[in-house]
Amino acid sequence: MAATSEQVDALLLFFCGALTLLVPVGLAFFVGGLGGRAAASRALLFALTGTAVTVLLGVLGGYGMLAGRPLIGHLVGMPSLDLATGFGATGAHGPRVYDLARAGSLLAVCCVSVAIVGVAVASRVTLRAWLVLTVLWSVLVLYPAGYAVFALDDGWATGVLGVIDFGGALPIGVAAGAAAAGVILACGRTEHRPPEQRSFGAIAIGGTLVWVGWLGLVVGSEGAVDSYTGLIAINAFVASGGGCLAWMIVDRVLLRRPTTVSALCGAFSGLVAITAAAGVLTIGWSLLLGTIAALACATMVDLAARARFGPSMALIVIVTVASLVGLLYLGLFAAGGGMVDSGNFDLFTAQAIAGFSVLVGSFLVGLALALVLRFTLGLTRIGYRASNEPTPGRDRPTVPARNAAGDGDSAEAGEAARPGDAVRPRGADR
Repeated sequence: MAATSEQVDALLLFFCGALTLLVPVGLAFFVGGLGGRAAASRALLFALTGTAVTVLLGVLGGYGMLAGRPLIGHLVGMPSLDLATGFGATGAHGPRVYDLARAGSLLAVCCVSVAIVGVAVASRVTLRAWLVLTVLWSVLVLYPAGYAVFALDDGWATGVLGVIDFGGALPIGVAAGAAAAGVILACGRTEHRPPEQRSFGAIAIGGTLVWVGWLGLVVGSEGAVDSYTGLIAINAFVASGGGCLAWMIVDRVLLRRPTTVSALCGAFSGLVAITAAAGVLTIGWSLLLGTIAALACATMVDLAARARFGPSMALIVIVTVASLVGLLYLGLFAAGGGMVDSGNFDLFTAQAIAGFSVLVGSFLVGLALALVLRFTLGLTRIGYRASNEPTPGRDRPTVPARNAAGDGDSAEAGEAARPGDAVRPRGADR
């Protein structure tokens, strides 16, 4: 028996959704590996817990807010248990396989968005604060931003403004990157310690998983096997290749040695940029988009590094800047509606309004939620201290030395250490 077109489309969504779920794990290894093994372990914990909470929320009503019937027109859908109950199926055949495949694919996209925030703040936020933040941010920002894109007929972005966003750059890149920046800002000034030695194995594994998984996310954005599927796949490959080479050229121009990290960052920035645009660009315009996005991200990462917020700031810059570049680029070069073909800036204006609205809104909501958690439940895992207070664990009193007999009765051995005495680090004589 030959497979129907619906079954083929569902198979594509299942396969691409499975690849998309590689991205949270890959991000944890890649960004965490830049800070050492301990940072990679904690980033993986946050990515996995965020993914689990996102799936649970989706089954318990979040999927309805993302792609269901409208609760508030053009803004958000109505929470429902349709996914948990099999979309109301009572017959012997159960729900349509395509409906389940689409639901799984959209939930995988939401997991990527949550994982971006979690990996970015993992080294600074407590686990309990992260779990609460995941629930609140998903309800207040992620689902409305996703509804704006994935509810094609009613969403305020695609249905009202006419925005083009194939893969969900608004909820994935713009919303997640802005929220992570708001949370990090709310963490305040902390004591920055030098990172551990980088873990090249974690970086290589993580970068590969992100590259493969994000390709699956972009290819699955069409939701069907049709005449555009091949073009979307080729555009994703070309954009990632152009971004990889462009980032390495920037390193060479700035008299730096191109590394594996720079190559992976360039490929990642190209994929993020093409997420919204893969179905409406020619191959040549896709190559140019990946190159421009990598150049913009490499420049902004260098500027952001001066703030000394750690490797997570590079992730925030890449997903935010590349997503905005891809959205605005569409307004100029999209086939049919871009300025080059249409002769007007209507699409460019719509893309800019949608992108910067989600950017500002997600940043403010993330900042507000983080501040509320900071002064209630507790936000950061790093203790705050005044500038004149001693650093914990650095100005501890010395332990009285024992004499050869082991009784500690001599004047030298029994003298108590003064609070201001310096402590010789363990292993300093080695």
